[in-house]
Amino acid sequence: MSPPLTIPIDALERGPFHLQGELPGSLLDLEQEVSIRNVGAVRYDLTAERMNQEVLVRGTLEVSMELECVRSGLFFSTMVRDSAFLRDYSLDLPGGDLDISEDVREALVIEIPSYPVSPEADSEEFTLPSLPGEWTDDRAPPDADDNPWNDLDQLNVEK
Repeated sequence: MSPPLTIPIDALERGPFHLQGELPGSLLDLEQEVSIRNVGAVRYDLTAERMNQEVLVRGTLEVSMELECVRSGLFFSTMVRDSAFLRDYSLDLPGGDLDISEDVREALVIEIPSYPVSPEADSEEFTLPSLPGEWTDDRAPPDADDNPWNDLDQLNVEK
């Protein structure tokens, strides 16, 4: 379990509170994801302000990781970023600490693309890498007449 990212409520009495640093990538809880690997440290640059009985937290979050490209099947490095992190927390009791770890995790996980495409695969020159067993120029595909399913095309079934 990653250490929590907390804001001391008492420190907000003196004005805006600035938080800057890194947390382990395990905060995102992505260890079981097969299409994501090498999750780096979660970097944050946040400012918290108390406004009456609420705390407003805003800033930027980012984490580097490798994602599997949906076009090529190869992993590529990318930066997942939330440059407009903004959360509002209600304060029920004064004192203590406000843990924002779960919101930081949620904000970054939401930014991970559902169908990641590497920059190389997005270019016009991209061709899929050759996989074992694929047809190449020196090995022609089988003749269409040899296909056993062709007989089914000729089948006429009437009820």
